[in-house]
Amino acid sequence: MNLNSTSQLLARNEDELSGKILFANPEDIYPLNLSKQADVYAWCQSKTIYDALSRVGFAEEKLSLSAQWSVDNGGDFDHIVIYQSKAKELLDYLLAAVLPLLKEGGRVWLVGDNKSGVKSSMKRLEVGLDEVGKHDGAKHCLLYSGFKRRPAKPFVFEDWIVTWKQDVAGQSVTLCSLPGVFGHGKLDKGTELFLNQLNQHRFISDVANARILDFGCGDGILSLWLHNKTGAHITALDDSALALKATELTFAANQLSDAVTLVASNGLSEVKGRFNYVVSNPPFHKGVNTDYSIAESFFMTIKQHLTLNGELFVVANDFLRYPPMLDAALGSHTRLFRDKGYAIYQGRQPKKR
Repeated sequence: MNLNSTSQLLARNEDELSGKILFANPEDIYPLNLSKQADVYAWCQSKTIYDALSRVGFAEEKLSLSAQWSVDNGGDFDHIVIYQSKAKELLDYLLAAVLPLLKEGGRVWLVGDNKSGVKSSMKRLEVGLDEVGKHDGAKHCLLYSGFKRRPAKPFVFEDWIVTWKQDVAGQSVTLCSLPGVFGHGKLDKGTELFLNQLNQHRFISDVANARILDFGCGDGILSLWLHNKTGAHITALDDSALALKATELTFAANQLSDAVTLVASNGLSEVKGRFNYVVSNPPFHKGVNTDYSIAESFFMTIKQHLTLNGELFVVANDFLRYPPMLDAALGSHTRLFRDKGYAIYQGRQPKKR
């Protein structure tokens, strides 16, 4: 895995990164590079990055894929490095979570691509840090830092859970979300249109025994709605530890914890077996850029995970070039809906001739 421009900017300042260091939400394997000169820990929210660090030999006991960092995994850090997320509220969450782990006089580093909105993040750093300022900039990226000169407010995970009631497609449900999760704190318009379409679908007669996969589960709205609609057990998959935690919380809030199996997976790599139905609103961003690789890989491998005549349903922004990918993967597709900037597609595992 090549280093991102953000990590390259960190690398040219690594003489200042020594002692005990925590990376919060790293974007590549740079923590391994730095571990040759410092005591480095990595808290990942992405299964993809977690897997990449594992593959290159990053110390397992210093690596975590989780929605929150456990103090048992390490504390009393000299430096904490955060990569700017496109979701601004995720930066607030990460800062709140890591500041109690930083030594008095320790330093927080924030690095990000200019397109990520990192330029406007100084004020967020100033809430809990002093001597905040720009440290370096190159390749359209910026590096800020600030020092911990005052006690940090204790981190309370529950304070960051957003819970609300939602009426959608004939159901009234309770939803939970966390910063950084897709559609945080609200019902995405595309998801609403998707559920209204699925509500018109005629499922198989014994659908309660069907296997259903939600690829990219987010806060769990599709999974929960499908369970309520069909009575089937749902497999909810996401690359994001925060999304999986939100889905877990959503099912718990509806007293349905036993109705879902959570799977952390880079694409379909951790999926076993075949499904009667697969639903997805596939992610199409990598950082701040449009990126088809996740969706394309998903479409090209989904055939291996659909039962004979199994169905795939996808909602997407209608400008995305998904139809030719679906045709390449399954031979054909049907566009069920197109309006308000969204399209809903159906594909089917073809019957063997």
